Amino acid sequence: MVDADDHALFISLGCALENLTLSAKAHHFNPTVTTNFVDDKNEITVDLIRTEGIEKDLLYDFIQSRQCTRTGYNDKPIDKSLLEELRESAKNEAVEIIYITDKNRIKELEPFIIEASNLQFNNQEFVNELVNWFRFSRKIAEEKRDGLWTASMGLPNMPKPIGNFIMKNFVSAKTEAKRWKNLINQSAGFALFVIKENSKENWVKLGQSFERFCLKATQLNIKHAHVNMPCEEISVRKKLINYFDLGNRKQPLLLIRLGYAEAMPYSYRLLLDEVLSEV
Repeated sequence: MVDADDHALFISLGCALENLTLSAKAHHFNPTVTTNFVDDKNEITVDLIRTEGIEKDLLYDFIQSRQCTRTGYNDKPIDKSLLEELRESAKNEAVEIIYITDKNRIKELEPFIIEASNLQFNNQEFVNELVNWFRFSRKIAEEKRDGLWTASMGLPNMPKPIGNFIMKNFVSAKTEAKRWKNLINQSAGFALFVIKENSKENWVKLGQSFERFCLKATQLNIKHAHVNMPCEEISVRKKLINYFDLGNRKQPLLLIRLGYAEAMPYSYRLLLDEVLSEV
């Protein structure tokens, strides 16, 4: 419901691609990436050539420990030098990162987030899709090994029928707006990821840039989580473009909140042989 043009799908592929190339180098392979998005083809190819002496990227060490921390953060500010380290680690010719760390600017960002959240939570199809990906108990999370284990959001363990009932009867646009206002106020800042031209190739590059940003944040013990609603809802995205004076070609596609907090339980993921196949 929030990814009609598949841009988030291709961003995710870019994240996976970056992890793959980092892993290749750590295991003495030189990865060469080519893409083909011509004539409705959607191909990303990685050629691996064993190369002794290839230098391991230290970000590889943080792939397994990276997570989106969806709970509240403390109000400790992030040093500007660390923000620049994050920007440098994510450097990509197709991607621009805009930081919003001033309290007044964060307050100005809040209406975009709330408006987009309201649009989504007033859309029953969106709510149904969201609930379908929630895993309300450890047992179901372990069985499915996908989706979002609600324990990672600080919610208690509960049977699926109860979780569905609560989500569909007690969670609304109003309650979400209140929750987001609290999360926004607790954030040290936001990072807005902008691509300089809208294309599948740049969506993938954005994913690569974002993954490196997240891995570096993990190394620096800076927590992050998505606040993508203003980028997902086209009418609000246009307002973001005007607010940040991005012009006609640039597109803001990821909004990430940053701060410091304790780690949360990890969502489960499918095993490697469940997502790879030989051709």
